[in-house]
Amino acid sequence: MYIGRIHLKGFKSFGGSHEIALSSNFTAVVGPNGSGKSNILDALRWVLGDGNPSRLRIVRQGDLLFQGSISLPPASSSEVMVHLREGNRVSTLRRRFTNDDGSTMFIDGRRIRLIDLDDIKRKWRLEGDRFAFISQGEVSEVIQQRPLQRRMHLEAIFGIDLYRKQREEAIQRLDIATLEMQRILTLKTELQTRKEAIADLVVRALEAKGVIDQLEREKSQLYWVKRARSEKILDGIRRELSDLGAQATASKFWTSGWRRALNRAEDAINSISEDRGSMASTVTGLERSLMDSRRKLFSLSTSLVGSMERRKALLGDIAGEKDRFAGTAKRMEDLERDVARAAEEENESSRSFNDARGEWEQYRKRVEERSDRIRSLREERAACEAALESARSRGKGLGLSILEVLSEISRSDESVKDARQDLGRLQEEIEQKRSLEEAAGNRQRDVYAAFQQAAASLQKLSREMSALEGEMETLRETAFTRVYPAPVQHLLAAVRLGRIDASPRPLADVISCPDRLVTALESFLGARQFLLFVKDIDEAGRCIAHLKARSAGRATFLPLESARARHPMRSIKEDRPGIVGWVSDLIGMESEWKECVLHVLGDLLIVESFDVARDLVREGFRGPAVTLEGDVFQPGGTISGGKTNKGAGAIEIRRNLQEKEKEAERLKNERSRLEEEIAELEKEERDASEKLRILSEERRALEDERRSAEAAEAVAARTRALADERREGILAALSSCGREYLEIRSRLEELRESSSEEPESSRELELVKSLEESRSRAEVAAERLETARRMFTMVQDEYRRSSSRLEELEKGLEDLALAEKSGKRGLAEEGRTYYGIWLRLQEAMSGMKDLVEGHSRTLTSRERILERSASATARMESLDSRIRQARQRLDSTEAEIAESIDMWEERFPYPGEENIDTRDYDRIRRSVRELEKSLREIGDVDLGVLSEDASLAERLGFLEEQLRDVSTGIDELRRLIEETDRQAGTLFSTSLKEIDRKFCDLFQRLFGGGEAHLRLSDDDNLWEAGVEVIARPPGKRPQHLAQLSGGEQSLSAISLLFAAMEVAGVPLAVLDEVDASLDEVNLRRFSELAKEYSRAMQLICMTHRRATMERADLMYGVTMSEPGLSQVVGVRVEDWE
Repeated sequence: MYIGRIHLKGFKSFGGSHEIALSSNFTAVVGPNGSGKSNILDALRWVLGDGNPSRLRIVRQGDLLFQGSISLPPASSSEVMVHLREGNRVSTLRRRFTNDDGSTMFIDGRRIRLIDLDDIKRKWRLEGDRFAFISQGEVSEVIQQRPLQRRMHLEAIFGIDLYRKQREEAIQRLDIATLEMQRILTLKTELQTRKEAIADLVVRALEAKGVIDQLEREKSQLYWVKRARSEKILDGIRRELSDLGAQATASKFWTSGWRRALNRAEDAINSISEDRGSMASTVTGLERSLMDSRRKLFSLSTSLVGSMERRKALLGDIAGEKDRFAGTAKRMEDLERDVARAAEEENESSRSFNDARGEWEQYRKRVEERSDRIRSLREERAACEAALESARSRGKGLGLSILEVLSEISRSDESVKDARQDLGRLQEEIEQKRSLEEAAGNRQRDVYAAFQQAAASLQKLSREMSALEGEMETLRETAFTRVYPAPVQHLLAAVRLGRIDASPRPLADVISCPDRLVTALESFLGARQFLLFVKDIDEAGRCIAHLKARSAGRATFLPLESARARHPMRSIKEDRPGIVGWVSDLIGMESEWKECVLHVLGDLLIVESFDVARDLVREGFRGPAVTLEGDVFQPGGTISGGKTNKGAGAIEIRRNLQEKEKEAERLKNERSRLEEEIAELEKEERDASEKLRILSEERRALEDERRSAEAAEAVAARTRALADERREGILAALSSCGREYLEIRSRLEELRESSSEEPESSRELELVKSLEESRSRAEVAAERLETARRMFTMVQDEYRRSSSRLEELEKGLEDLALAEKSGKRGLAEEGRTYYGIWLRLQEAMSGMKDLVEGHSRTLTSRERILERSASATARMESLDSRIRQARQRLDSTEAEIAESIDMWEERFPYPGEENIDTRDYDRIRRSVRELEKSLREIGDVDLGVLSEDASLAERLGFLEEQLRDVSTGIDELRRLIEETDRQAGTLFSTSLKEIDRKFCDLFQRLFGGGEAHLRLSDDDNLWEAGVEVIARPPGKRPQHLAQLSGGEQSLSAISLLFAAMEVAGVPLAVLDEVDASLDEVNLRRFSELAKEYSRAMQLICMTHRRATMERADLMYGVTMSEPGLSQVVGVRVEDWE
């Protein structure tokens, strides 16, 4: 057998989950001090059932939990699991701890109790000290043990402590048996003396008993005659009841008929009331619809008036626009005439210029030969003319530029206007989106808050359920281990484990009762609350055989087939003050076991106080009764009562458990509701978040579009500003060009004047002047024509725009006309709807009036039916009263008979009415009186002396038999003690010799010589002789273990422990730093010894020493990766070397 793996989760310093695979031979666990390697030893101790805080190095159970570190939170649970292997057999042992549930054990996934762990450990040879945990402290303990302690330790290893325990129990039983023999002898003498003292009283009692027997016979005759008379009276009452019943049946028929008629009338009234309610709802709905229609009419009329006002305003806008359009058209006509005049002037100027140029060309041919001075003047004049032409061209270009700039300014104004309209529209849409987004955000936050609240409620509910389940488990454990008797516990445990083919149910488990009845029921039942219900006698037999086979005690069973339900005495009036009621009416019970429960509790009456029960008994009540405080009145006349301080009983625990289960079911339903609510809220929160995301994206898209519109507006504004700047620049350039043009013209005039001084050139000058004037006029006319055309084009464009705006306004007017027409049509339709609703309302009001009249007629009919029904009911009640009186006489007679039966039937069984002559009643009564007189003449006689005499004779015989049994038992116990001494002595001597031999061999091996032996301190005392260790290291004399040096003591103790483990056949040993105090030489010897022993057993060694590590098959390193957190690192020994 060996441990294959250890799994640690949240245990002490091991946060998280750690899996440690172990070698079947030698595994070393290394690490610095404080790294947590000894916690692995604690884990093995704990999972194998050890709960001692000092051995586990804890103060409280919560210290087993991982306390948290920098990177890991504290653990809420701690768990250790080991995998046990032996050949093909594998098993998993797991132990878990939480603050809420405490410690729980599991074997192969099945939960077990801690006390069941011993059986499992025995199967794996781990019981007792066969599992060896050896630490430095235990080595020191071996050194410091006294001889007797060392003997006890060795006895525990080899199982001799069981013999010691058996011997001590036998000695105790022998002492008890001796005392019992002395008691029996004393009691026998006392009983013999008493028998001789009552001999005379026995004679008188025999005489009185003869008279009493005759009196009993006469009383039996008197009971039979009296009962026969009562039964005849009972038959007469029953016949009377039969006749009254027939009359009552007929009366009930008529009463039922009138009641049915009354019910029909009531149904008709209810139907009319329902119709009135429905009609009232209809009237209310129609009135509401009428109001809605009225509001809609008002809304439509208001909308129509608004449309008409907008149409009127639009007509004003159209009139204004038409005026502007007419003005534009007039300007265009004026400009068109200007263009025509400019064209005529330009044509006239062109003809004059062409004529002047022709004349000039002719003259130039004649004066080609002109002097140089005139040519230079001409050249200068030509230059001036060129400059003048250039200035004219620039002026023309600037005129074109100013027109382009004005057009660009107009376009920029339109762009700015369009951009501002877009900005207004986008701002409105953004505000709408922002409002929707804010509403969606509020909704999302509300849903999330509700989700968080529901989650918190669910978490709180889970904690409450966990606490409630813990309380329920505690109640079940308390009921099972503290309240139920040991045999009942044993049977129920066997049923749960499937070890018995039966399913007994304790009485306390199959009933439930209110809190105020718990004390009464537990007091009445006493130990019977643990009465076990079974299906049949065979099942009871199987349970009894199981108890016998395991000597588990005795239990009482009630088979269902043998149960006979008891019934209450209904002659007792339950409405009497002080009577709580019959138990069968007050408690709940499982239907399967109802017959068994009524067998025990069917006739039990519960009353409020002792006084009420006392009065009932004195009035002749012969059944069992119990008070709410637990005072019990038995049918035999005995009364029990009082009070104890014991804890809750099985019934109370069962009731509390049922309340807890109901609360758990309620919490479970509430948790399901919360989970559904959380799922819905989570879905709603996702939908709200998605809607919020979509609205945010739409708003951001609109804001981007708005920014684009703002940028477009800014660009248009900048373009307008640049156009204004260009216009100013062009105007300035145009002004400069005009001044330059005037200067050149002035210079040209000067040159012409200079040319006029030349007489020979006067004609030439005239021609030139004429040509220049014609050219100038032509150019001015052409420029005026071009300007007129451009202005005409601009006005024409404005005309087109005005026409387009006029068309748009007229289209809007048409739309308003259509809307106005649609509004009038809707107003007419809604008016017709309003009128239709008004007509339906009038019809509903008329129907309501008819229903009111029908309701009044039906009420009148119901009054007549009520009178006839009351008459029939009065007759039926009269018959019922006569029937009740007859039944009271019947109950009284039956009670009288029942009382007689309760008092006499058990003593004098009734033979039947046909064998009895009721005429002997007076004779029998006289005979009874005479016998009672004779009995009084005999005097006071204690008939108990007869039973006492018989009892004394019986008890003397029983004591004689007991005396023989006790004497035989004493002899058997003495033989058992002798046999135990013999077997224990043989086993201890053999084991001690074997350990001594092995101890000596190991000592010589570790010390390289010398010898060591185990010796009994007192050979004459088998059980009290201690075990001393005598060692002689090489070169020294023999000494006691305590007299050796520290290193010698450690090696000697290790030798002894290894020898004991080998002889005892220990399958597993855990060594915790036992080599810490050894020097290098002794360490090598120890490590070789450990390696050798690992071939026959599994060794797990915690060590710091290299020599020990080198011998291991598998090595693990334990480090503290951060404060409070241990980590396990696996190392292959061959790689490490």
